[in-house]
Amino acid sequence: MKKYTRILLMLFMLSLTSAKIYGKVSIVPLPVSVVEHPGEFRLHRGLIIGYSDRSLYDAAVYLRGILSSPTGYTMRLKKGRGDISLVLRRPSGADDESYTLSVTGKRIIVKAGSYRGVIDGISSLRQLLPDEIESSGIARNVKWTIPDVEIADRPAYRWRGLMLDVARHFYTKKEVEHFLDMMALYKFDKLHWHLTDSQGWRIEIKKYPLLTRNGAWRKPIDIDQNCMNRVRTEKNPDFIIPPGRFKVVNGDSLYGGYYTQKDIREIVKYAAVRGIDVIPEIDMPGHSDAAIASYPYLSCFDNPHSGSSICPGKDSTMEFCKNVYKEIFSMFPYHYVHIGGDEVDKTNWKKCSYCQSRIKSEGLASEEELQSWFVHQMEHFFNAHGRRLIGWDEILEGGLSPTATVDWWRSEFGDVVKKTTDHGNEVILCPTSFCYFDYSQDNNTLKRLYLGNILPTGLSDSQKKLIKGMQANIWTEQIPSEKRLQFMVFPRALALAERAWTKSDLQSWDSFSGRLPEQLRRLDVMKVNYRTLNSEIK
Repeated sequence: MKKYTRILLMLFMLSLTSAKIYGKVSIVPLPVSVVEHPGEFRLHRGLIIGYSDRSLYDAAVYLRGILSSPTGYTMRLKKGRGDISLVLRRPSGADDESYTLSVTGKRIIVKAGSYRGVIDGISSLRQLLPDEIESSGIARNVKWTIPDVEIADRPAYRWRGLMLDVARHFYTKKEVEHFLDMMALYKFDKLHWHLTDSQGWRIEIKKYPLLTRNGAWRKPIDIDQNCMNRVRTEKNPDFIIPPGRFKVVNGDSLYGGYYTQKDIREIVKYAAVRGIDVIPEIDMPGHSDAAIASYPYLSCFDNPHSGSSICPGKDSTMEFCKNVYKEIFSMFPYHYVHIGGDEVDKTNWKKCSYCQSRIKSEGLASEEELQSWFVHQMEHFFNAHGRRLIGWDEILEGGLSPTATVDWWRSEFGDVVKKTTDHGNEVILCPTSFCYFDYSQDNNTLKRLYLGNILPTGLSDSQKKLIKGMQANIWTEQIPSEKRLQFMVFPRALALAERAWTKSDLQSWDSFSGRLPEQLRRLDVMKVNYRTLNSEIK
């Protein structure tokens, strides 16, 4: 009889999934299972945060920072059990990101099979607290309580990313770290960092100092002027280029900036504490004007104005690329590095004796196959250094590299996903139709994103297993300031977070839209310049 009662109780508990969130619990992205109980845990002075394993020390420090700053309470860290305990259990697999969060009147336990899973549990715990927990200073007259609850959760996808372009408009180290804080709150785990493009080279490469000495700075160009025009025509100060981005050289006012290698390592560490991998993109062989302007020999005709694509026919160009990536590998410890590979202008390649000689010597049939040859060469180099290559979906042209991961961005080429997965390669979904956050917004954008077919239809189960995840891309030609960045990203990043984290059969627009106002109040406390619902502003 007791066994039968236990079985009934277990079935009842399992039935209380997150398809309906009760009363006090309003979490984005939606967890797999939430069971609420009467009662609450109260934060207090002298609270102890315990951690079961030395590898969780940084997570404990991170949690203390979240809790102590707005409450003003002194909190102590301790190896072992605490009032709040972070517990590492045996993982269920290599990529175990599942966690459980148990809150009772006496104790809170976050338990997971990985560091990142613990961070995910902390993100949910953070959302159970009053909105004032996001205050930058001490918040007065707040009842610091957390409802008693049992949460069991795991992500649908391992790749939940945001791509930030800092080449078109530069963002400071502090602004990037603030962006990472926002990502962590909503369980994004990948920052795809677009560090180079024709408009700017933003990362220090010690072997090639001109890349940042010259390539990180520019005289005002069309995209800068367009932003200033919008300041006047729309009377919107968010389009003002921050004054701290300028320096005067030989009487010219130059705009830009870059990250030192020290900056990069500090940002990478900051992200890692928050469970986020930083994936660098050094865009090659196209979009390379900034590199060519600094080192003209990289172009087909040794001319800094001869085109935006580097010359894959020259051995010196290939040496440059490999030397750059060697330094990139030393700064970014993750498996993946993004090569770009999109929108490559091959006009000069058709006229270049070096490129034509390479095509002939390698037995290639076209300039498209020359691009594929370049990608393959870099892929072999990446693999030899323990890295895997990601590229935009143009890397399929001329033949797909055997171990590359493809970012599918061109919505009109829906067959890219099928072709890539048929080949056995992984795909990250970021189609323009839903995932380009630099595109203008209207009052239906959020709903279209939440309900849209980001995952193409007609894929087999084996193909679906090769879908690595989802990300949004934020190209910054028209996003010159942090305030404009926030306006374009939030709250639609919350919708994407749920699409990428929550199982599709638990996703519900009515549920999400019901939880959204609570999240907007939280963003208000954080002073995030998000686009309000039913706004007339794009």
